[in-house]
Amino acid sequence: MAGAKGRGRGWRPLRAQTHQAAELATFLRALMDEHGITVRALAEATRWGKSTISDNLDGRVPSKQFVTGLVQAVVREPRKRDIDLKQAWALWEAADKPPAPPSPHSGASGGALAVRATQEELISLTRQTLDLERERAGTHQLVLLLMRLVSTLQTEVAHAREVPDARAKLKALEDQLHTAQVDLERARQAREEAELLADRAQQQSTALQEELAQLRAAAPPITIAFRLGPQDLPAELQEEYFLADPDRALRTAEAMLVKGAEHRSELEGSIAPADPWQARQVGEGWLLVALVLGRVLGCLLMMVGASLHYALKTWVTSSTVWLGFPDLLVLVGIALLYDPWDIVWDTARPLLLRLIGDRDEPVVWPLTVEEALTRALRLPWAVAAATATVLSLATVSWWSLWLLAATVPAALGTMAYTVLGRNRPVVALVAPVLSSGLAVLRPLLPGPAATGAMPSQTTATER
Repeated sequence: MAGAKGRGRGWRPLRAQTHQAAELATFLRALMDEHGITVRALAEATRWGKSTISDNLDGRVPSKQFVTGLVQAVVREPRKRDIDLKQAWALWEAADKPPAPPSPHSGASGGALAVRATQEELISLTRQTLDLERERAGTHQLVLLLMRLVSTLQTEVAHAREVPDARAKLKALEDQLHTAQVDLERARQAREEAELLADRAQQQSTALQEELAQLRAAAPPITIAFRLGPQDLPAELQEEYFLADPDRALRTAEAMLVKGAEHRSELEGSIAPADPWQARQVGEGWLLVALVLGRVLGCLLMMVGASLHYALKTWVTSSTVWLGFPDLLVLVGIALLYDPWDIVWDTARPLLLRLIGDRDEPVVWPLTVEEALTRALRLPWAVAAATATVLSLATVSWWSLWLLAATVPAALGTMAYTVLGRNRPVVALVAPVLSSGLAVLRPLLPGPAATGAMPSQTTATER
């Protein structure tokens, strides 16, 4: 019997007054059975008595607080708990305000067709959501395994550096480590994309369930429970098999990432966004605004700092104490112009995880050579903007004001290009040379930093 696992003996027959209350009680009983929680254990974990719990699970419509507390006490995995909470709340709302009995004059045939169409759409969406949940679980496992692989390869590289005649082995290990670091960032991005798609699918599923609850007033109740149990991972993602052979692990990761990207691309078109502006697009829009504002502030700080330095040096004082303040403004401006936010986050996140969550993640900076060069080339343009600003200030005091017609537009133009320019011709010319130089120097650099070459990967600032 279904209740043998959850209570030690069978559940009592349901005494619900409505189909909706019976569905809610059946759902809550199934949750307790699935996780092996008894009424006694639930009573000890919460403030409710055993008789109250039994009455609510026999078909009486409980309070929403009871439903929430039961799901939170029974389901421990955070993502599954969120999914089960949404399902439980939807069932509770249907049970708390059941639809009125159908009128004998209602159009039963039209209602049945609408219910069936909505049901089929909901079933199809549920299957897609299950696929996305499996995709998320697989990419999450891949992230964890690649983290282990990166840590193992870093240790092996460090040991190989201590062996004088292991240059060939060291080069192979460094190449494996570089590929593993790139795949780790790709896997994290794939996991994020799967989570965003799964959230969109769940929102659409919730809307369809509400529509179905309204339509079934003239039809028998239909229940489509969306509860995900633990998924069996494929053999190639089992830890011992994956870590046994780094080359095979990297081939597996590459194949899985490519296949997952194709699968998500197929599903994305069939899952409607929650609103006309998709969450990812809105997030990227705000990121772009933040980056532009940071660059504008950085360029202004360099221009103001250079002007203050010139003014203090020329008219006020030569004290290094006073001159240090505008120089500090210039340094802060340089830092802002380099778009340091992703570097700060990628460095701080592993450190916070080690301090708070006892998780060991490697520090990986997902910068390409092209992106690093693009950021660095903003600095000469910012220096030109600051120089033009200082010349404008000097013109007001020493030279003809007609020169302002050249210095002010020059300052504004170089500032605009600093913020928005990409320097594509220079990057295209210099980046291959830098990449070749890094490839030659990487084996000669000491420590794990030698393998921290910039992966060929798109970051948020390139989009």
